[in-house]
Amino acid sequence: MFVSASVTCFFAPKLGKPRNSGSLGVGFTIDKGVKVELVDKGFLFNGRDVEIPTLMHVVNSLGYDGGIKVESDLPLGCGFGLSGAIALATALEINEKLGLNRSLFQIADLAHEAEVLNRTGLGDVTTQCHGGFVVRKVASCPSRCLVDRYLWNVEVEFLIMGEIETDEILGGNLKSLYEIGRESMKEFLRRPTMKNLFRVSKDFSIKTGFADDEIIDVIEAVESRGGYASMMMIGRGVFAVGGGLDEFKGMHVKSKVVACGIRL
Repeated sequence: MFVSASVTCFFAPKLGKPRNSGSLGVGFTIDKGVKVELVDKGFLFNGRDVEIPTLMHVVNSLGYDGGIKVESDLPLGCGFGLSGAIALATALEINEKLGLNRSLFQIADLAHEAEVLNRTGLGDVTTQCHGGFVVRKVASCPSRCLVDRYLWNVEVEFLIMGEIETDEILGGNLKSLYEIGRESMKEFLRRPTMKNLFRVSKDFSIKTGFADDEIIDVIEAVESRGGYASMMMIGRGVFAVGGGLDEFKGMHVKSKVVACGIRL
C-alpha cells in the first residue's frame, strides 16, 4: 500500500476530541511517500527497527498482531507528513489483507486519531485522502472535513535542513497560531492561485516565527531568480517551484504534485 507524502503550506490548528480536531489550511501531495507491507514480525522503517507512535496506535486499534515494513525515500520528522502517511497506509493495508471491509474514511479517521493523540499532525491525513493541492476548510477529521482541490501540474523542489518536533508545536499554546492561520486562509481564498499560495505560506512562516534567518535567506534567493518558495510545515526545510535551491547545503529532493494520494 502506498500513501503520498504531504506538505503543509500553512495551517490553523484546533485541538479537542480527535473527530473534532484538525486544521484549516492548504497542503499538497507528491509522488514520493511511504510503501507499507505486512510481515511476520517487527516494525521496520527502511530496514531499521523503529517505534512510530501513529503506526502502533493503528496496529493496536485494528487488533493486528504481526509486523510492519515501511519503505520511503524521505526522512521522518522533516515536514513530509510521514507519520500520517504511515498510519494511513498501515491501516489501509491491514484493512485489505485482513478483510475488515472498513470504508476509506473510517480508516482515515483512525489514522487521523493516531496523529491527534500523538500530536504529530492535524491535517496531513485529510490531504493524503484527497490528493493535489487540498484546501481544508473545516478543522476536523477526514470524514467531516470540507475540502476543495486544485490540480496544478507542477514539479516541486525541496531542501531539507533539519527536523522540528511537531509535538512541541502542537503541545503549546495554539490560540495565536490559529488566528494567524485563519487569516492566512482568508488571504489565500481571496486569490486562490499558486503564486498567492506561496506568498501566503511565506508570510505565515514569518509571522509565526517558524522561519529563522537561514530559511528566509533560502526563500529570498529563490524569489530573486523568479521562483516561488516557502517553508515546509512543520519541518526545517524549504519547498520551491522554479529552481534556486541547488546552491544550498542539505538534502535535496525533487518531486511532482500528484492528484491522488493513495495507490493500492
